[in-house]
Amino acid sequence: MVAGYGVVQWAGPLLSLIFTPIITRILTVDDYGASGYLQTVVAAVSTVAMFALPQALATHFNDHPGEACWQGQITGSALVIVVVSGLALGLALVIAAPALGTVAPIVGAHVSLVQFLGLTLCIGLAATVLVNAAQDALRVRWGMFLSVTSLAGTVIFNLLFIVILRMGVTGMLLAPLAVNACVLAVALVLMRDFIGRPSREAVGLLLRSGAVLLPTTLSVWSLTLADRLFLGQWVSEAELGYYDIANKIAGLTYVAMAPIYTAWTPLALAMQHHPLAHVRYVRMARYLVATVLFIGLFLGLFAIEILIVLTRPAYFPAAPYVGFLAYMHVFSAFGTVFTVGAMMGKQLRSVSAGVLLGALVNIALNVALIPRFGLWGATVATMAGFGVTPLVLFVLVQRRYPLPYPVGRMLAALTVQFALLIAGLFVPAIAFPVRVAIKLGILVLLPVGFVVVGMITLDELRQAGAFARERAGRLLRSA
Repeated sequence: MVAGYGVVQWAGPLLSLIFTPIITRILTVDDYGASGYLQTVVAAVSTVAMFALPQALATHFNDHPGEACWQGQITGSALVIVVVSGLALGLALVIAAPALGTVAPIVGAHVSLVQFLGLTLCIGLAATVLVNAAQDALRVRWGMFLSVTSLAGTVIFNLLFIVILRMGVTGMLLAPLAVNACVLAVALVLMRDFIGRPSREAVGLLLRSGAVLLPTTLSVWSLTLADRLFLGQWVSEAELGYYDIANKIAGLTYVAMAPIYTAWTPLALAMQHHPLAHVRYVRMARYLVATVLFIGLFLGLFAIEILIVLTRPAYFPAAPYVGFLAYMHVFSAFGTVFTVGAMMGKQLRSVSAGVLLGALVNIALNVALIPRFGLWGATVATMAGFGVTPLVLFVLVQRRYPLPYPVGRMLAALTVQFALLIAGLFVPAIAFPVRVAIKLGILVLLPVGFVVVGMITLDELRQAGAFARERAGRLLRSA
């Protein structure tokens, strides 16, 4: 059941990918960029209003296992906090929207929409809290039902607002709001007997924990989305559209790797006391990094071909950025590897420090580079910010809980992959079959490079090939 629930959650990004060809053939690049910018503005306010409550709720959810009413109390308390904070900060956004529109032209063109999203801000916050409470309570059926509601709502409201009503930017913002409203309504019905009366003790615990966790949450948001706010001041809406679609294609790396990450972290923690655990950690670290490097190179090399399938010619200028933006997921794989050591060594502050420093580097480079280099400046800032986080984490964790990760080989593999990605940029716009053949040749060089630098062995490469052929054969036979 847990596996099934995870699959349903993973289906969200996949469903978003499926809708991309439909949305990009309806929306102009300018509208796509404007909607992404407005979503970033609302996400910034939502992140503050949420006050890191999902993490705080998980921290204290089982503080009193012998008291049956505690989980309901703390859930009800979290719900009250986000409703109050959502209404307060949402009202602040309503009031500030006209002034914000004078310095951000995209907001200025959609002031009424931004104000409406401010008034309804607490809907998404409340839905998020209840979904997390269902997960913390291990109510798998509730979680699956809420996830299915979200997926069904995504299909229905995207079709309604974007495809049928052709509401453009407004439709792109109203669709997720309507989905959140449906999830909230279903959650309130499912959990009506579970949500308890708020208590002063629970509210105090959540606020104190949220205050500690909020800087890390804001840092994660900054790493992921802050570049859009800077870009909105310096580039056109069309260029914002290129950047957003490039990020979506690069995000396919996460879609591919998310099930592995979800399975590996709890498995790694469960085996930490095994005598040969460190051997398995090192092997898995090599496999994870090698896999994500291969996926990142594939997306970078074939970005234009992917855009041809998923979009239309107006979006093709996004192609050069895809491979470089994929490094945020490459470095996140490094971070996943090192975070396991931090969790085993109880060094959660190291994780926070890595994310915070990465966010600071990201912001500093955004300020320095975007005015002069535009999208490329944002791309470099994103790569650097995500790269700093695992570097800091590795240095801090290895001091207290050293593990023999093959960092030299991993960096050598990263260098080989980067060189091949650069080579791919020089493949000319020649006949499609020839171009694809050249790119496939470049892609094949990566596993060879892995063997040369010792990232994987020749036997492991043969085993991976045999496994892939076996799986492909099963699929063909079942078809």
